[in-house]
Amino acid sequence: MFFKKILLTWLLVASSVYAVSLQEIIQTAKENNPVLKQKSIEIKIQQATEKRKKAERFGEIDIFGAYNRYEGKRILYPISAPVNPRSIIGAENQFIGGISYSVPIFTGFQIEKSIEVANIGKKIKEIQYRLTKNEIIYNIKVIYMKILSLQKQREAFKTYKNSLQELYKNIKEMVEVGRKPEVDLLKVKYDLENVEATIQKIENSINSLKAALRSLSGIEDLDLSELEDISFSKSYPEANNFQLINNLDTFKQIYLKEEIDKRKVQIAKGEYFPKVFLKASVQRNMGNDEYKDLWQVSLNIKYNLFDFGKRRQSYIASRLELSKTKQQERTVKLSLISRIEEAVNRIKTAEAQIKAKEKQVSFAKEVEKIEKAKYEEGVSELYDYLYAKSQFYIAKSQYYQALYNREIAISYLRYLLEEYKDE
Repeated sequence: MFFKKILLTWLLVASSVYAVSLQEIIQTAKENNPVLKQKSIEIKIQQATEKRKKAERFGEIDIFGAYNRYEGKRILYPISAPVNPRSIIGAENQFIGGISYSVPIFTGFQIEKSIEVANIGKKIKEIQYRLTKNEIIYNIKVIYMKILSLQKQREAFKTYKNSLQELYKNIKEMVEVGRKPEVDLLKVKYDLENVEATIQKIENSINSLKAALRSLSGIEDLDLSELEDISFSKSYPEANNFQLINNLDTFKQIYLKEEIDKRKVQIAKGEYFPKVFLKASVQRNMGNDEYKDLWQVSLNIKYNLFDFGKRRQSYIASRLELSKTKQQERTVKLSLISRIEEAVNRIKTAEAQIKAKEKQVSFAKEVEKIEKAKYEEGVSELYDYLYAKSQFYIAKSQYYQALYNREIAISYLRYLLEEYKDE
């Protein structure tokens, strides 16, 4: 019984200190994010569209029927020479039922090109799924690291708050023996209120970011009370390989869009070709307890002689759409190169900030010690000491912020290079 109690206590403690990791949240999002599920469904829809287009090549089988009532007797079936008047069957009420099969023989290559368009469309949907996953994982990483950064800043300000509370006790003792004026207590209280407000502001920001993280994960009640810290990157990927950039899904998507536009131009050209269909049917005509089975096979040709410019405008529109996509390719490429350069500069800026803040923390700590000694000796005012103390904790907070800002900047670069799409 004693060991059971120990085991139960250990399990309760272990469960209370469990921290969820970044990878666990990403895995949860991949399984539950509604946007990602929508993209997966879109792939299936496009697959169904491709199968439907392929099925058009095989034509249609239809069942048909009709009931006709005439003012007088009408023959049940077409007659042909030689005609025997006695063999002619007529009826006022006639029923017709049958089955027909119609198949396209030639459509100006429109069906073939439509199948190719649907197949390429499926590839685009698959790319869009990967790009959406890439973006969702990036957003999760950014929000996760912002939360960690704010938690570090919150801890720094909490330490600052504890330090001020300890200072308040020490000053109160010195006030009681007449070594310090009572107004110094009010100055410390003033700073304590500021720190309390800052901590609350950080806390609110953390809660907002956690709500956004739950939204991305697809789980409304995901436990984010404890988050596991991350390992900081020692390096970041090279981004000056333009061949690598050209192979990104962002560009593949545009290349495929171009291929679709080219086939749509060919589909528009197909309107100028004649359409050929083969049709076969079997039917039974019935009336007056008599019936006649008929069948026929026909080859139908249709050619649009004049349509007042409809085909021409359709062709022009398809050509313009192709030109638009080519311009879009250039726009996206220039934009991506610019954003990659921006991401690299963000990393460099963050690295410079880390070095600067690291030195500032060291300097601020030294200044705080000096101002503390001067205040205790009565050489300087409390304001100077409080200012030095606040600058130390602010510098410490900004140092943590710079560390995570660098990691966020690296994640942005990896996002632009689509490194998260295959996670």
